[in-house]
Amino acid sequence: MRKIFALIGMGLFGFAPLQAQLDTDADFKRKVYDRAYTGGISFTSRGYALNGRYLKFLDGYNAAGLEIDLVKIRHPKETISSEDIFNNYRGFVKGRINSFYSLRAGYIHEHIWFDKTDQGSVSISYIWSGGLSLGLLKPIYLSVDEFGDDGDFFTNIIRYTGETNPANINGEANFLTGIEETKLKPGVYIKGGVSFDYQLLDDKITSVEAGVIYDYFFTEVPIFYEADRDINWSGFFQLYLTVNFGYKLN
Repeated sequence: MRKIFALIGMGLFGFAPLQAQLDTDADFKRKVYDRAYTGGISFTSRGYALNGRYLKFLDGYNAAGLEIDLVKIRHPKETISSEDIFNNYRGFVKGRINSFYSLRAGYIHEHIWFDKTDQGSVSISYIWSGGLSLGLLKPIYLSVDEFGDDGDFFTNIIRYTGETNPANINGEANFLTGIEETKLKPGVYIKGGVSFDYQLLDDKITSVEAGVIYDYFFTEVPIFYEADRDINWSGFFQLYLTVNFGYKLN
């Protein structure tokens, strides 16, 4: 009977640390965490984004969960000329009639390719995600200086159509101007990338991620004045670079 209790005791005390650690290819014992939370900022070939992620660890090498991105998507023709800089136009881009943002929400999966061989080394993971992309198309309003019929000088707020460039432009009006006219552009997205986690502490995350994204919206997204019907489209291919910070919990 004593042998039986001894075996049970060894099993209980021996099993507890096994739940907190995992044998891997690394030279040290990796702690098995239950979930992770990260947030970061992305720079893309079409703009920038803020993101947040929740990941549930499936085992020592795989995690899955939810990600949310708030994205600013620019058209390739969005350039500010030297004339614009010289005249100090606030955010004004010739031909851009709408600002375009997207709120992405989707499923994400991470798989560790190369584990950390020692604390303080780098792990490499492959990450893919996909889901819904809700586009927000907001019209551009400009602040312009005008002269009235009586010769008085005043500032006027006008909707920019792109057909002609008004004289005496101060720049774009307040961001909230015209926000009630925002149109929804539903779509989908898919993303794939490689992440390098170089955080020294095992329960923290500091990573750099690089990859590609494709957003597809079900209708055309008119960011620019459509004198040329070929300059606006519904799909946006982007390269991205993200810096993520977060932590892991049991």
